[in-house]
Amino acid sequence: MDTTIANIIDSQKTISSINKQKDVEQKLQSKSTEFKSLLDNAINTQNNKPVDKKLMDVCIEMESLFVYQMLKEMRKTLHKENDLLYGGMAQEIFEDMLYNEYALQMSKTANLGLAKTLYDQLSQK
Repeated sequence: MDTTIANIIDSQKTISSINKQKDVEQKLQSKSTEFKSLLDNAINTQNNKPVDKKLMDVCIEMESLFVYQMLKEMRKTLHKENDLLYGGMAQEIFEDMLYNEYALQMSKTANLGLAKTLYDQLSQK
């Protein structure tokens, strides 16, 4: 008789535990769908703003200037004057133009983030 009562109490505890677990799962499910809808609304709101093409182009140009300065400083670490194939001033002019184009292409294709940050800041005004 005592084991029967103990079994009934254990089964009631198990049922209570299962019910609590189901309640938690339902709350999590409702919070999850609520969070998903909030996230979707935030994404849709952000995507609905039209992109100002001219402002974005200017921001990309600014980023390319920054990248060009970075590449220029990196290029200064190379000592070409002692090189046998050093081309003089013509080579320096060509490299300046080449690195300027590299910087512009890097800003357009690579996701460095400076242009987007500038755009976000300037588009708020």
